[in-house]
Amino acid sequence: MSLTSPEMAQAKAAAVAPLTSEQGLIPRVLQPALRWWLASQLEQATELAIEIQGGDRQILRGYLPHVRVAAARANYRGIQLRHAVVQAEQIQINLGQVLRGKPLKLLAAVPVHGELVLSQEDLSASLGAPLLQSGLRELLKLLDQRGLGKAGVNLQEWQLLHTQGELGAGYLHLVFSMVNAQGEQIDWHLRIRLRLQDERTLCLENVHWPGEPNTHPTVAIDLGDGVAIQELRLEAGSLRVRGMICIYP
Repeated sequence: MSLTSPEMAQAKAAAVAPLTSEQGLIPRVLQPALRWWLASQLEQATELAIEIQGGDRQILRGYLPHVRVAAARANYRGIQLRHAVVQAEQIQINLGQVLRGKPLKLLAAVPVHGELVLSQEDLSASLGAPLLQSGLRELLKLLDQRGLGKAGVNLQEWQLLHTQGELGAGYLHLVFSMVNAQGEQIDWHLRIRLRLQDERTLCLENVHWPGEPNTHPTVAIDLGDGVAIQELRLEAGSLRVRGMICIYP
C-alpha cells in the first residue's frame, strides 16, 4: 500500500501519544514514527514492511539494536526501484524528542546494509531525476578529464538535455542528448561495462563511443569512505546492487 497523507497524519499522531507504560513502544511509537519519517523521504513506496527488534528498556534509551525495512516500487527523489531491502543495527535516535512530537533523527552515524533492484522500466523513468542527471553530468566531465570524452568536441560548449539508457548483460548503453549555444542538437552514444575492483572501487571498462574506432582503457572510480559494495550485477533489463553505505546524522 502506498503511503498517503492520512497515513502520515495517523503515524505522527501515534508518535506523540502519551505512554502509560514502557510496554508497546515498538508498535505504538517507533513503527508509526519510522513510517512517517520514511513517508517524508520517499515519494512512493508500496508493500512497505518495517521490522524493529529490541527491548523496551533499550528503546527508552534511544537505542535500536536492529531495524529492517523492505519496499516494492520505491521512489526516492525521482529514482525508482523495483525492490529495496535495507537493514541497520545499533541505531541511536532522539526518542525523547519523538515522544514530544519532534521528527525522528539519527544521533550517530549508522552503517546500512541493503539490496536494491532496478529494472529497465525503472531506469527509463529515473533518468530525468535531478540526482541522476547531476551524476551523469559528472560522468561526462570525468571522462573528458581523463581524455576519454567524445572525440573532436569541446564538452564546455555543450549542455545535457536528457538521457536514455539500456541495461544489458554486463554493460550499460547511454544516449546523451546534447545542445550547444547555437541550438544544435546531437545524440552521443556511450557503451561501458561495469565491474567492481573492490568494495569501494567501481571500474568502467571498455569505454566506447559507437562510431569511433577506439575503445578506451579502464576508468577506476573511488566511491569514497562509508561505501562498501559487495555485489553489482548487471543483466539484460536488470541491475542489482548489494552492499553497505554509512548514513550520517
